[in-house]
Amino acid sequence: MTTANVELTFEQLLAAVRKLPYMQKIRLSRTLNDELNHDEIRRRAAEVIEAIRAANAGVTGDEVMADATAAVREVRAERHARYA
Repeated sequence: MTTANVELTFEQLLAAVRKLPYMQKIRLSRTLNDELNHDEIRRRAAEVIEAIRAANAGVTGDEVMADATAAVREVRAERHARYA
């Protein structure tokens, strides 16, 4: 058996994956999922959440929701203006 090593950019790899048949994409997805370190992902997510909480100490949920609502309205207005 002969093997060859080929270096691909992420974009090239992604383009190749997009050309795979559906069932091979499912198989690839399952293989990648099995290789992920889920404990590490959870640990890092917890760190990010804690950092966000620390950075926003003293901000109420209502204030966060008001900011989020304003941001959504702003983006929607920009999109509306772009496509109107």
